[in-house]
Amino acid sequence: MVTLMGSHVSSFVLPRVTRTDNAIIIDLSDNGYAAAAAAPNSFKKNYAEFAYPGFLSQTKNSDGWSYFFGYPSLGNVAGIPTNKQLDAEDEQPEVKQSGTVQVAPAPTPAAAPVPAPAQAPAPSPPIQCGRGPAAFPKSFPLISARVDPPGTAVTAAKKGVWPFIVTLKDKANVLFCAGSLISDTKVLTAAQCLEDLSVFDISGVTVSIGVTSGSPLSAEMTRRISKIVLHSRYNAATFANDIAIITLDTPVIFSRTVAPICLPPTSADPDQYADRDALLLGWGGTDINTPSSALLQAKVGIVSNSECRADADFGKYVSDGTVCVSSTTAYSCDGDVGGPVVINTAPVTATATPAVWTIAGINSYTKTGCTATGLKTRVSAYIPWINLYMN
Repeated sequence: MVTLMGSHVSSFVLPRVTRTDNAIIIDLSDNGYAAAAAAPNSFKKNYAEFAYPGFLSQTKNSDGWSYFFGYPSLGNVAGIPTNKQLDAEDEQPEVKQSGTVQVAPAPTPAAAPVPAPAQAPAPSPPIQCGRGPAAFPKSFPLISARVDPPGTAVTAAKKGVWPFIVTLKDKANVLFCAGSLISDTKVLTAAQCLEDLSVFDISGVTVSIGVTSGSPLSAEMTRRISKIVLHSRYNAATFANDIAIITLDTPVIFSRTVAPICLPPTSADPDQYADRDALLLGWGGTDINTPSSALLQAKVGIVSNSECRADADFGKYVSDGTVCVSSTTAYSCDGDVGGPVVINTAPVTATATPAVWTIAGINSYTKTGCTATGLKTRVSAYIPWINLYMN
């Protein structure tokens, strides 16, 4: 459940919260909550200053209201007549002169040239989703190095190679989750990343896009959250329906290092991608309590749900809405939650075809100690839900 009364500010400035049969929508965009939360002292200003920026209170002079360049001012400006004085000038009697006055006919204005119709700009080419490495990277570092033998090398992903990965950071600029860009305004992540935050906390979250290191200075751009959609049937105890959509306050600008990931086709088959190779992406560090300073990638295999149900740790949580991956060396950690499990869906041809990266899962369940690959939300099971709340 999202905490709405998380601060003194939220007690009188609440977002619009809507519940549907399968979602909880928290909209911070229409009430100025984020700006108010960022600067609570701004509530000390009077209403007129909020409604009309630049408004100056004034009093009426004995000879009328004072105006300067068409705007009210606190007092009359030397040499500038008041409106009452202007009215008095209009009331002065007209002085008539003797004699006949010849009035020349008004000149006929020349016809204004008709401008040529503006040519409509050419539409921008569509941004290709799923950009990334042309093939599976040759080296596959671990999401966590907690394996035997200790000291296993961890290699960061190359800068800008995964343009759809984003980080979520709290008010203290600490990374707490990851996500995937699916449009210029939408990010797909796990519901557990947001469901226990107060609205005040949500308003302080920074979404960093186009970043591979943990440093905020390396981000291509940052955005705030204007709306979140949580699956209403998310269960924190079983990790069921662990999915959420974030709406950014401003659209991102697509570039070589910022682009959306592809969504898979909808499917009711939980074994849709069984026996396929996949990559885990995230900031899960070698220290449980400290995220990695760089984006890490790890190759895993997708296994069938029947095989996954036999797992002693999370087999009881397996459902048609989840997907399992398997590895003896690559394990997920807290910094990976919300991030993607990606597969290459480019068609197999006789000639080399650049990879098209599609999100198959969202990192969800993570075993304490980071000693298992964990359970993932199967994205293809939620495509109708995603399409509904992307609009």
